[in-house]
Amino acid sequence: MRHPRTAATVVSVLAALVAGCGGSASTEPGGFTYESTLTVYSDLPLQGPQGQLMTSINDGEILALEQAHARGQDRNVSIALLNDAGASGWSTKTTSLAARAASQDLGAIAYIGDFDSGATAVSLPLINENYILQVSPASPYVGFTDTSPVDQTGEPKRYYPSGPRTFARLMPSDAQEALATTRFMKTLGVKRIYLLRDDAAISNPYDSVIAPLVGSYAARSAIAVAGSAQIDTARLTTPGDYAKLAATISASGADAVLTGAAPDAGNATYVTSPILPLAQYPSSAQRVLVAYRHAFASPPTAYSLYGYEAMSSVLAAIQEAHRSTTNRRLDVVRDYFHLGLRDSVIGSYSIDANGETSLSRFAGYRVGTAGQLIELRLLSGG
Repeated sequence: MRHPRTAATVVSVLAALVAGCGGSASTEPGGFTYESTLTVYSDLPLQGPQGQLMTSINDGEILALEQAHARGQDRNVSIALLNDAGASGWSTKTTSLAARAASQDLGAIAYIGDFDSGATAVSLPLINENYILQVSPASPYVGFTDTSPVDQTGEPKRYYPSGPRTFARLMPSDAQEALATTRFMKTLGVKRIYLLRDDAAISNPYDSVIAPLVGSYAARSAIAVAGSAQIDTARLTTPGDYAKLAATISASGADAVLTGAAPDAGNATYVTSPILPLAQYPSSAQRVLVAYRHAFASPPTAYSLYGYEAMSSVLAAIQEAHRSTTNRRLDVVRDYFHLGLRDSVIGSYSIDANGETSLSRFAGYRVGTAGQLIELRLLSGG
């Protein structure tokens, strides 16, 4: 099972969203200066089931910008907070409106988001067509940076209509998580795995790629794939429905089942996640967590650290690009991809030419009787 991934200037963008319903012209502006006001847009699902965690990412971004301002740096940089979700989660329409609003703003210098891979598939071509750097805290779909094992023609090229790569992610990809999951199964003594995919995930290939990847890695790790099935959890409404599915799995000889989500999970359920326990992050992270509590009078989450690093890395690229005389957004993109090894609050990492992070650590958890996650071990997807 997989785990779901103050004084700074905050710009209101409601009017921009309303005005942004039209198309966006592709421009690579050369007229702005780094002394003018530059805007970093952040688009996350601030409503719905992930709202509280996504707000903690926003707050991490704000904290990083506030601290830069306090050091006398990047005082011309502001942040505009966008929301790509309604009560049930992110939507294509809202994501598209937010991305167009950012893309059409000639003062936009970077875009942090989106969190969900499906949302990034909508926003990335719109942000890329105007050469804006896009940094996602998550969006693990492998097709954004490499070819995908699911049938998505023209990946990753189709996400980059302007040509240059402009996207990077901070959490490891689905391919790395699949490898970590396979290694976790190995340590748990799994010999035969049954793969379950929900119809809802199958209709959204950005969420369904993990099962074929695990199946591929399992075969190489002497874990047999005992069987696989597509299910519609919305139609599993009676004990008899579940009993029938359980009988099918049992008859396959599988000793474990892989699924993307497991409601009512018991203590025989195990989870892999790139989100580590807070104590596993470096000492610099612990200082940021203290500052977060002081700034927001609320407990931080590990997600806060990814927001903090997203903004910190964007500001580092802006500072490097400031040395250029061409005043192009592509200078910021270029310098982001050449930041090299960063000793950051989420660990030491670099971004490769495709936008992939070198981070590959995952936590392996067991689900406790009260639904809490109990850390068992750290895993590597590298």
